Amino acid sequence: MDGARIVVYKDGEKERTLSDGVGKFDLELDFGHKYILSFEKEGWVTKKLVFDTHAPAEAIANGFVPFEFAVSLFKQYDDINIVVFNQPVGIIRYEPSVDDFDYDTDYTKSIQSQLEDVQEQVANKQKEEEKNTKEEAKRQAAEAKQQAKAEAEARKQAEERAREEADRAEAARKEQERKAEQARQEAEAAQAEAVKDEQAVPPPKPPVKEAEKPARAPSPRMVAHNGLTADVNVGEDGRRVDQATAGDEDSPVRPARADPGAEERPTVPVIVEEVVRDEELQVEPNSLTTRITLTQGGVATEYERIVHKWGGVFYFKNGASCTREIYEKEALAGHVEPAIAGATR
Repeated sequence: MDGARIVVYKDGEKERTLSDGVGKFDLELDFGHKYILSFEKEGWVTKKLVFDTHAPAEAIANGFVPFEFAVSLFKQYDDINIVVFNQPVGIIRYEPSVDDFDYDTDYTKSIQSQLEDVQEQVANKQKEEEKNTKEEAKRQAAEAKQQAKAEAEARKQAEERAREEADRAEAARKEQERKAEQARQEAEAAQAEAVKDEQAVPPPKPPVKEAEKPARAPSPRMVAHNGLTADVNVGEDGRRVDQATAGDEDSPVRPARADPGAEERPTVPVIVEEVVRDEELQVEPNSLTTRITLTQGGVATEYERIVHKWGGVFYFKNGASCTREIYEKEALAGHVEPAIAGATR
């Protein structure tokens, strides 16, 4: 009776409506009237009971015990004829044979077959609904099971994809570490080779003093005289003869002699241009980059130190990989690098 109401009619006039606690209720009716109790619920078949409270005065004086009854409602179905319920399903009145109120058996018999026919149809409908409900529940359970299976499979595939991506990421990280280590080793090898080459070059020989240099012999000079272009006066110039002669003559150019004690070379002042230092710190989610640019004489040299979150540290000079020693010797020469929280060298 949840959601149901009871409308009370007294002598054809609506008297009151009961809507709370109609599952079980007590109702007092006055004697000498005709009442109709209409049991109603939205979407359900309405049932009516008639109470005729006319009774002899002596019976009323003796009093009556409460009349108990029960009413059940059922849902309305479009394909079931419920015309029979337009009339009351029962009439209660005073019965002299029992000196009390009771059902009008003649009226009950007149509609009994119709009521039973409708009740049978309703029962079949209820069974069909129950069957459909069970089938629907079974179908929904199967769908839920299938959906759960599909979701489990999707989760499994997602986990497999996540593992594959993690494996690829780990492989890429290891490959990056391998390349970085290879680049570091190659840089160190190149640096060691350069140091080796520098050590292999012999130091320049000290300058030889002029006194220690061997004297250079004067180079022979061929002198030719043409008798057509000069007058020959014998006896006036011992170098001239009447005919052109060829012979050796000492070179008038004397070799220069270097004497460190006697002559000092002038000292050329060395002009050192100022080095302009520009340092930039770039913080990213997975790395910390320190970029140092040294500019001297219009030439800029860029150094980078990259510290990765996973622990790798790499050094670069003008975009090419270099060693830590080169970075610290050149980029940090005469400069103290500031401490960075969370960064390691």
